[in-house]
Amino acid sequence: MKQKWAELAKLANLVFDSELRKSSELRQAQANLGLKRRRLDVMNRKALDALVNPHPVHRHDGDVLWQAWVGQNARAIGLEQAKLRALTEIHKSKLRKAFGRKSVLEELALR
Repeated sequence: MKQKWAELAKLANLVFDSELRKSSELRQAQANLGLKRRRLDVMNRKALDALVNPHPVHRHDGDVLWQAWVGQNARAIGLEQAKLRALTEIHKSKLRKAFGRKSVLEELALR
């Protein structure tokens, strides 16, 4: 009987490792999007600083086009971040369940 618990514990450990890997990938994707957003903010700040003085681009509404582009990209990043946050929240329960199974089966395998 102890052998069966040990085999089940190994399977539970594999499932837990898989869920943990998925969780890590989601966190990494969130970090990458945060970095993307910060780079966009830095680019926007630099562009706005460069346009403080009158510039020929003002005559053609270039700054308005730039702001529209920045807004579209910020919105796309925000949507992706929201999607990843939702996936992370959904995944948390699966990770907790896998950890619980792993812990219980390891305990039973030791008895």
